[in-house]
Amino acid sequence: MSFNFGMFNEFSDPVATADPIVFATAKVINLGPWTGKFFESMVAPSVMLDAKEFEIDNRSKTSRNGVIGISGSTAAAWDNDDTTDLKMSADAVKGLTVGHVLKVGDEVVIVKSVNRSANTIDVLARGMAGSTAAEHASSAPYKVIGYAGQDEDLKNVESVNETTAKYMNYVQTVFETIDWTKHAEYLRRGLSEVEAGVILVREAEIRVAEMLSTMAINGVKLKQTGDTTRWMSAGLLAQLQDNNSGTRPTLTYNASGDLTEAKLLAALKQCFAAGGSPDTIWVSPTVKGYINNFNIANSSLAINAAKEDHTAGGQYVSAIDYEGLILKVRVDADLPTSVAAIVTQAQCMKGWMKEDGLRLIDEPSKSSREIRKSLQGSIGFGIEGVGKDHILITGITGGPTDRIYKTASVN
Repeated sequence: MSFNFGMFNEFSDPVATADPIVFATAKVINLGPWTGKFFESMVAPSVMLDAKEFEIDNRSKTSRNGVIGISGSTAAAWDNDDTTDLKMSADAVKGLTVGHVLKVGDEVVIVKSVNRSANTIDVLARGMAGSTAAEHASSAPYKVIGYAGQDEDLKNVESVNETTAKYMNYVQTVFETIDWTKHAEYLRRGLSEVEAGVILVREAEIRVAEMLSTMAINGVKLKQTGDTTRWMSAGLLAQLQDNNSGTRPTLTYNASGDLTEAKLLAALKQCFAAGGSPDTIWVSPTVKGYINNFNIANSSLAINAAKEDHTAGGQYVSAIDYEGLILKVRVDADLPTSVAAIVTQAQCMKGWMKEDGLRLIDEPSKSSREIRKSLQGSIGFGIEGVGKDHILITGITGGPTDRIYKTASVN
């Protein structure tokens, strides 16, 4: 399997397509079964990168559901008869307006007014629609189950506007120098300069491919100015955990130990509840071994048939079925063993800078006996939909090492 540097199927600028040697040697690069898989799965951005700095847009999504009272408090937020100044969480009041019907526990109420400064609401009455008024503790969840408005409410209904958070990332330049002389071993063995160059370019491309593979996952954001200007592009893990100085939300789930089926499903639930639609779970080979042993992930049935039908090895999990939604489980060797990234793959992007795609350049030589080239290009990574479409599971220290099989006899 060849390595896709992500330029020939993304863009057709004259710089990127002008190097047939780069294109040809890339076809024979094999980094192993689990290296570079996330990089190659990233898609092209909607526009080409034409500057060292670029913006990633994150559109907010206001939830209609939430929790009452002060999050984390154990005190009662609502008693069983008050209709005014009912405490709500700060996030809760963002999505509520006059006429919304809330269900808290088994009680139904209708919002009369919203105080966004005090994070409180007034309701028309307690225990409406045949329900029973009750005391509710802080952090009790509520759900908006409908709208019960009247004509006069229209002048008091407030609109909700979603916002766009800007996340700045940078383009990072990669270099790989190729240097050989007229007395190089390849030439002494009878290869021409072009043939020797192709071999050396292939080896350089392997090193570049390995670098791009780890950058896409482990790269960090850096813009250093002054005497020496350095740029680094934030990869998957950095972007999923960077709240951009509090201007955008992030979704994380701390496993705090062994990764279990329950924890994986809880992380998925958290992501779907935020409005995301993830479709891929990226893990290291080690974490993949834990998932392979999940009972819910495999419904394997070991059948006792003819003894000569046994096959060495074991079954593996290629997908997780979550309430009818199928998420692929994929492996990349550059992922740490302490995390698992649940992503919406179409929101994970990579792009070479305009007129600075990966290419082979002749460099000045120190003597006429020396041949010197460089493989170079500038690339940036963008993860859109952070805080909604992706969630990062952290704190994984282990997982199940044995699988429970069901057995059946075959007559």
